[in-house]
Amino acid sequence: MNLFRIYLSLILCTCFACNVGQKRLPVPEKKLIEILTDAHYAEAALQEVYGNQKDSLKKIYYKEIFQLHKVSEEEMTKSMDILRKDPARLDKIYQAILENLKG
Repeated sequence: MNLFRIYLSLILCTCFACNVGQKRLPVPEKKLIEILTDAHYAEAALQEVYGNQKDSLKKIYYKEIFQLHKVSEEEMTKSMDILRKDPARLDKIYQAILENLKG
């Protein structure tokens, strides 16, 4: 019975160890991946636009993306600030974004 408890404890510790030290993001990772995928599409659409028109369209696109996903610019900024300090986590998110963009 004691061996079972030790084994169970090791399994639980292993499962939760991945999230130790990770700050909670204001925007959940799944939603963040969707938002950043949309942002990449918006940036691609702006590649051939220049000057004031580009700036204006960019503001409109991002405002629409935030409204569509029901997040604020502040939540996104805080999430990205946290991720900049955790490159492995950011890389994992960008791998998911790249998968979305392939499809």
